Amino acid sequence: MNTKQDIKRDLEERILSKRQQIEFDRKNLSLETEFSQENRENPEVMEEAKNYDDPTESVLETDEVKALRTAENDLNELMKQLQEFNKG
Repeated sequence: MNTKQDIKRDLEERILSKRQQIEFDRKNLSLETEFSQENRENPEVMEEAKNYDDPTESVLETDEVKALRTAENDLNELMKQLQEFNKG
């Protein structure tokens, strides 16, 4: 049977782990955007010029962005659980 301290510690560890995962994923997405093939093309190319100011999400694979959003939502849920636990 878990004590309140065990439950709290588990939530805190899961939050820390999720934060690390999100930080890692964000860094990878940032590097992928910075070094993506589209960014190495000649900016004078019409297609490149047309997409030059597009937001990051449109350049990256949507699965990666979705996974990051899911991880962020998971983190928010864990934070809410910890807040509720601390209130009770």
